[in-house]
Amino acid sequence: MNLIPFAGAVVAFLLAISHWIEAVQKGRKRKQTISSLGLFSLKQNFFGIGYIYLYSSALLFLSLASLQFHIYGELTEGINFFPFLYGIHIPCLFLIGPFSYIYFEEMSGGEFYKIRIFHFLPSVLSLLYIYLMRPVDYQLPPMDLYAKDYNSGFEYSIQLLLSFGVVSIFLYTNSIIIRVLRWKFGSKEKLESSFWPFLWLLIYSLSVVILFVLSQLFFMRMFIVACLGLTSLLVFILLFKMNHRELIPNFQTETSLARYKESRVKGINIPQILKRLDDLMNLEQLYLNEDLSLPILSKRLDLHTHQLSEILNHHLECTFRNYVNQFRLQEAARLLLERPDMTILSVIYASGFNSKSSFHKLFQNRFGLSPQNYRLQSN
Repeated sequence: MNLIPFAGAVVAFLLAISHWIEAVQKGRKRKQTISSLGLFSLKQNFFGIGYIYLYSSALLFLSLASLQFHIYGELTEGINFFPFLYGIHIPCLFLIGPFSYIYFEEMSGGEFYKIRIFHFLPSVLSLLYIYLMRPVDYQLPPMDLYAKDYNSGFEYSIQLLLSFGVVSIFLYTNSIIIRVLRWKFGSKEKLESSFWPFLWLLIYSLSVVILFVLSQLFFMRMFIVACLGLTSLLVFILLFKMNHRELIPNFQTETSLARYKESRVKGINIPQILKRLDDLMNLEQLYLNEDLSLPILSKRLDLHTHQLSEILNHHLECTFRNYVNQFRLQEAARLLLERPDMTILSVIYASGFNSKSSFHKLFQNRFGLSPQNYRLQSN
């Protein structure tokens, strides 16, 4: 039975590796997109969040892996062979809350701006406390006394820190629940198919946290049941990931618009508008509509035309026409390479242009070759 937390740690570690690889690929893709579109100022919006946010999902699962490895070490008393590792689960516990919130933001198409560096201070401070204040001759108490006899100040402080860590997870989880409930019942854009699956996922996660609390307070061996619940959840996530399926189908699609509407009520949220603008272009491919205009795009964003124009000019350093044409040129270049059966004229209209002459001029300026030569040289 002691192998359950070990198995959970292995699954969590595999998920951490998978998300780390995805983060590396995502970072490269964003750099390529920014470079190819010439929208250099987007770099600040995408990369200003820092590497800690880019790799947040991987760090979340790495924290869960460390937590389960530590539990396995305590249950088997193997932690006694590596006493310097005792207590490392507490900083990891403080990381689960903020990283879970960022994971939720990622699932729902957000940009993590509500999580600042100070959210990670409890983890850093607890790490410093454990390794600076631990007695030199400290010995891990026997399993039978661990939850009953706190005969030293350091052991009592460990229990106190564990309690604070669990409370922090509750607070972050409840904030997620409140956020989704507000989108569900307070927005015209209802979360139709994804609300209940997401709510049950949160309830299950909270139940696992409660099991860990009961284990810590009353009976150490209950950690096996808590670890079984956590391991089952991690296996569930891993299976979905291996099958390239969304954990909560339609969740990002349904929450993206609700999130944007929420930001518009509070005022002009530039990062959120840029994120919504990016979704309209990359997901809905509005640029393929040859009649797309500044008023049409402004209406989709619930902005006045002068507001959108100002955002494009000051934050993306381009006009509306140049912004849309960059996407159209990228689409045309893709079609030229991937669809050799299409004529140049067909490519022009399929990529959203309505003028042959303007297309040739823009394409020549962007790629330094005519469309025909671009197709021949690439082949």
